[in-house]
Amino acid sequence: MEQGQPQSHERDDLRVGDLVRLTELPPWVGQMPAESQRVFQPCVGGTFRVRALRTPPGDVELWVRDGADYPTVLGDSIWIEPAYLERVPSDHTPD
Repeated sequence: MEQGQPQSHERDDLRVGDLVRLTELPPWVGQMPAESQRVFQPCVGGTFRVRALRTPPGDVELWVRDGADYPTVLGDSIWIEPAYLERVPSDHTPD
C-alpha cells in the first residue's frame, strides 16, 4: 500500500469500546500546525480504545497522551478516519 493512501476496506463495523491500532497518518495531518502534528505523530503504531464515532462521516475519536491510550479526555482527543485504523483483539491491552 502506498504511504498516505487509506486502506481499501471500510470500518463500518467499529463500535465504541473497540481496540484499534493507528496504522499511519492521513496526509492532512502534515498540513496541521506543528503542535497538532506532535499529538498525532507518536500515536502511529499505538493501540487505542474507540471513544466515540461521528456519523456521518464516520470518523473515530481516540483519547491520547504522549502517543498512548488515555482513560479520560483530559489528555488529547483526536478524530481520524477509520481507514487508517485496524482492529486489534479485544484481549490486547491499550498502549
